[in-house]
Amino acid sequence: MRGRYGFDAFGRFLLIASFVLSLIGGGFRIFNMPRIYYLFWALNTAGYIFAVYRILSRNILRREAENQWYLRRRERVMPHIDRFTKSHFDRDYLYKVCPFCHTKLRLRRVRGKHTTRCPKCGSQFKLRVYWGPLE
Repeated sequence: MRGRYGFDAFGRFLLIASFVLSLIGGGFRIFNMPRIYYLFWALNTAGYIFAVYRILSRNILRREAENQWYLRRRERVMPHIDRFTKSHFDRDYLYKVCPFCHTKLRLRRVRGKHTTRCPKCGSQFKLRVYWGPLE
């Protein structure tokens, strides 16, 4: 592997996406939908081939540029995914966004109506928590 680009975040994404496409395509094969199955198979195979091509490539500058392009796109999406996962799986805290300055606030999960103050802009706003800590 000396002189080759190697494995990075974009390559990991390509391999995981190709694996998911193969699972979805397998479902279409079970339900006897060959055209859709072959479409997913082609996308799956192209993803695997491109991922291996990137790993074995000697054009390091081009692969780094592709990875930076992917990371910039991922940075736009990940805050939304993090907000969903944290707010749904955190047992003791609730994550809300200040309606004035859009700062993410971590609040204690206490059931009822509350008035809270944003530490960044100092504005007060009301919120309602429908359920308390998970047990």
